[in-house]
Amino acid sequence: MTRHRLVLLVMGAAACGEPRREAQPARTEPGGGSGPRDAAPRPPGADSGGSATSPGIDASAVDDSSIGDGTTADALGAIAAWQAVVDRDRYLARRDQHAVLAGRVGGEAIAPGARGVVRWLVDEREGNGALAVRIAMSGQPPAEGARIAVAGAWALDDQRRWYWQVASLSAIEGPDPTPSPDPPSAPGHQVATGSPPSGYRPISKARDGGVVTFGVVRAPRGEGDGWLVADDSFGAPAAYLFLPGERPSYGGHDLRQADERWVLKRGVTYWVRIDRVRRRTPQDTARIKATTAPVRL
Repeated sequence: MTRHRLVLLVMGAAACGEPRREAQPARTEPGGGSGPRDAAPRPPGADSGGSATSPGIDASAVDDSSIGDGTTADALGAIAAWQAVVDRDRYLARRDQHAVLAGRVGGEAIAPGARGVVRWLVDEREGNGALAVRIAMSGQPPAEGARIAVAGAWALDDQRRWYWQVASLSAIEGPDPTPSPDPPSAPGHQVATGSPPSGYRPISKARDGGVVTFGVVRAPRGEGDGWLVADDSFGAPAAYLFLPGERPSYGGHDLRQADERWVLKRGVTYWVRIDRVRRRTPQDTARIKATTAPVRL
């Protein structure tokens, strides 16, 4: 009995002396991107759009006409700009949450009441220019087309619309993404009007990497469910089409706003460039991911 007690005491002491391991943030991006660890405490005023600091980026770059020394987005722990929209619930200034976003500086954007100069930050990984977030920066903004990483968090402007309040920024290096064969789309979920390039097909005859025309049969029930589409809105369903940026939010907490969602109408013909045509079995309805914004014919 005494020996049994001694064994239990030794085991308990070993457990108490074991160092505690901090939980790691969940992955937020396919392919290995993970959320940043908590940064330094927020400065006063962050609840009303204030900024937060983030390690690894020179905060002095914010108030200077030049941006900090360049490094890779991976080295900074940056996530793609649109991923911060999908998982917005994880990066709110009012909760003292921070992240580093990577993207390309676009043109002027509007966010009334935001602190600083407002620009688009365009996601370079998907959407061919269509996916972008509003960012507010102090001082002289980088030139349009510059590739940057911005530390900060989500805040609301005077119209209750989301923008990214930048605490610090840095240039990012590395090879440019492979350009799309199609002209870039305007930032924001704008549906332009135009003719498709030559060689397009109806979606029922889609081929990997091609351009397809389609009509909406049924809108997605939820974010990431896909649009049920056909050659026209009244034809036999041919595929589930997933437009750029459409995927479920982390934990199901979707904070996307109306202008961050695609709006398509029945009875209208659109065209997009697609990735691969996927089917679980030859009898299944195809599942197709669009690589460009929808364009109305």
